[in-house]
Amino acid sequence: MRRQRGFSLLEVILAFTLLAVALGILMAILGGGLTQVRGAGDATVATLHAQSLLDEVGVLEPIEPGRRGGEFEDGRYRWEMQVTEVEDPAPSGPVDPNAAPVETVGLQLPSAPLLYRIQLDLSWGEDDFERRISFVTLRARTPPTPLEPLP
Repeated sequence: MRRQRGFSLLEVILAFTLLAVALGILMAILGGGLTQVRGAGDATVATLHAQSLLDEVGVLEPIEPGRRGGEFEDGRYRWEMQVTEVEDPAPSGPVDPNAAPVETVGLQLPSAPLLYRIQLDLSWGEDDFERRISFVTLRARTPPTPLEPLP
């Protein structure tokens, strides 16, 4: 009698089981990767919106203390900006107009710029999937000059 060659039924079932487990693991890895790619894309878009908002402050619009907010892309991205005046960390002291330039280093001049702290918070997503990113920067502007009355 001749011996038959081939796979037994048990070997075929075991091979299909291993293939199904491997494909399940692969699908989970790919699904997680796609979620991370989407999250990175959303964060990138939020960062671009933040950059456009922060670039306008002090250039296209005056720097004014206060709070304001808005949204982008029909409410998908929500933002809130808070501008507060901060104290200049440079030491202030009397400035002698007759002093040499070396002696005035570190002294605050009467027309020193005003510093503002700008905090921008962007959020997107809903409920458990809400994501938030915050940006903080300092901006300076020259103080307003008092207007002299006309003669």
